[in-house]
Amino acid sequence: MTTDRRIGWLNDLVRVEIMLWEHVDARLKQAHGVSLAAFETLWTLDRSGQETLRIGDLARELRITVGGASKLAERVRTAGLIERRPDPDDRRASLIALTTGGRAVLREASRTYDRAVAERLDGVLSDDEQRQVHALVSRLLNTRTASTQLDDAQ
Repeated sequence: MTTDRRIGWLNDLVRVEIMLWEHVDARLKQAHGVSLAAFETLWTLDRSGQETLRIGDLARELRITVGGASKLAERVRTAGLIERRPDPDDRRASLIALTTGGRAVLREASRTYDRAVAERLDGVLSDDEQRQVHALVSRLLNTRTASTQLDDAQ
């Protein structure tokens, strides 16, 4: 692949991500009063399969800084969707957990999220094409070379 094609490919991918983010974020705010970032926090907590999650683990899952994850968690906590408490095993760390209200918002917002994505993708990509794109993006995100090579170089 030539340099221009790689630049074009990445620019298009970023623009698709921005278009989807803005659309889903608007729908979630309109229907539930939560941002997509807050939703991702709830979804990551639920998907972890653990009762609590460290802020550092949230940061790693969301691919943001620990400081960014801490600020995000505080905003979601202020909304009453998660609780935050000190980690008994590490005084420097915080644990977060879904509240009952957070679980309810996640359940309802997940349906809104799905509908919002469908509004942008259905009719453009078939179900099979959407699965293929998901598989390719997941492969990129889960490949050590793709996801950590830049981190290793810094």
